[in-house]
Amino acid sequence: MPNFSLNDLPSQYHSLKNASILIVGNGPSAARHELGHEIDRFDQIVRINNFVTDSMESRVGSRTDLWVNGANQGLKRRNDIPEKILVMIPPVVLNHKGDTIHQRIEKRLGTKGYTLLPLEMMSEMETSCGLDRPTTGFFSIYFFYLLGLDLTLHGFDFFLGSTAHYFDSPLKRWLKEKGLIKKAAKHDVEGEKNFVEALIQQGKIKVLKP
Repeated sequence: MPNFSLNDLPSQYHSLKNASILIVGNGPSAARHELGHEIDRFDQIVRINNFVTDSMESRVGSRTDLWVNGANQGLKRRNDIPEKILVMIPPVVLNHKGDTIHQRIEKRLGTKGYTLLPLEMMSEMETSCGLDRPTTGFFSIYFFYLLGLDLTLHGFDFFLGSTAHYFDSPLKRWLKEKGLIKKAAKHDVEGEKNFVEALIQQGKIKVLKP
């Protein structure tokens, strides 16, 4: 089991130690209920990749204190760039790109103000969880769990039963459900779900309840 601590991150992340943390996933269940007020009660709200809050605050909350993304090809440039940004890229990509990865990250994020988790750290996580090329969402859950933080999850459906995101347009959602837009093909989403559910059942991670 990897042994990470907040000291492995820049000082701006050290305040996470005594905070209640909510990671909001992008699954359809994230916007199924009017939980915006409950979400905004958390000390630190973490969101993933192409999250959306505009016009959806009553359901998904309004704040984003920390943005976790994979700087992947489908990442959209944002105007509302959070102060804290963690970039988690699969080890196979980091190993291939080396230091040149920063050019790609800066171009896709539109900022140099991010923290990239190093290859060694990402490799340790991938090896210890036993899953091949986990999603950004899974990496974020596992990383904050390994840090021993007060962690609650919301909106993680692991692409099971639906490959849509809560912010997809009706047309995009239909295209995904028909398999015309492929999602999560590279990932063991069932394995990720089983891994996270085991941590929840053991009481190591909480889930936000409607």
